[in-house]
Amino acid sequence: MRILYLVDDVEAQTGVTQKVQQNAKQWVDFGHEVFFISLKKLRVFDQKMNLVFEKKTYNFGAGRLKTAMALLNSSFWLSQLVKQVNPDLIYTRYLMYTPFINKTMKNYKVVMEINGDDLIEYKLKSRMTELYNRWTRGFLLKYVDGFICVSNELERKFSYLGKSSVVIANGIDVEQFELKKIENKKPILAFILSSNQSWHGLDKVIKMAEFYPDFCFHIIGVSGVDRQNLKYFGQLSQDKSTEIIQQCDVGIGTLSLYKKGLEEASPLKTRQYLACGLPVIFAYDDTDINDDYPFCLRLENIEDNVNYVSIKEFVLKVFNRENVRVLARECAENILSYRKKETQRLAFFESVINE
Repeated sequence: MRILYLVDDVEAQTGVTQKVQQNAKQWVDFGHEVFFISLKKLRVFDQKMNLVFEKKTYNFGAGRLKTAMALLNSSFWLSQLVKQVNPDLIYTRYLMYTPFINKTMKNYKVVMEINGDDLIEYKLKSRMTELYNRWTRGFLLKYVDGFICVSNELERKFSYLGKSSVVIANGIDVEQFELKKIENKKPILAFILSSNQSWHGLDKVIKMAEFYPDFCFHIIGVSGVDRQNLKYFGQLSQDKSTEIIQQCDVGIGTLSLYKKGLEEASPLKTRQYLACGLPVIFAYDDTDINDDYPFCLRLENIEDNVNYVSIKEFVLKVFNRENVRVLARECAENILSYRKKETQRLAFFESVINE
């Protein structure tokens, strides 16, 4: 099977790009061909990230109008880029509709990954973006042959289209992470987040640090002003962030998912915590993880959800408990591994191609 993965910018060093490349690595290991299109730069790469073809791009500058022009330009030339590969299937995350994109999608089998509610997420960006997406999304979705949703909740939101779908929550390449034995003198809690995404709940973690002066908090992904028990590490590579996480005792997941209008999720950071053997605190329904596991504390998905008594009891209960860390790691190996996830994804690809 020849698979073409559409990526906003496959050369960018982001968590999304790392996930894309890890997906593709599994597909190659299973004997399939993989190509990438970097939409921003109009470049085609093979599975080893060798440049296969590129189209000249133009610098449209900044501003909303210029951004729109750049999107139009990339969608106009997309069909020419795809022809360089002639794939059996195109795989993409949700895309903003542009007038020329249907020209490409109608000629190929297309599977779209749904990892968020676009109606809500674009509303959080701007009113204009929300209205454009709401008006045009139907033009795009009618050319999608199948959906891979990262949660049951999202699958239900797209079921009205009557297209083939499957739920495959986010996984992780467990073998990249090592379970290390640690013996900290006081609990250290790790929190990974991205900037300008309020649903991660940084404000609540800062309040935790104020309430628990005997706990240490390590914040990865954004910069800030350090305090006595709160340290910011800024943006880090996965290797660097893993080094920090492996020295921590508990991982904090998303705490304010209600801001996205969702109840269910499978954040990558939670999977990274578990692969490193960290018990986790989170505030949503996890698609893969039962919240009655001894290494999990699930809070309510509401504004006032930081139960300081429950959190303290949980942290002290799992602190320096090697058996709990082993159970967390085993969960990652048995339920969250990429190999299991990608076997299911490839089977869905085959079913869509054969429809």
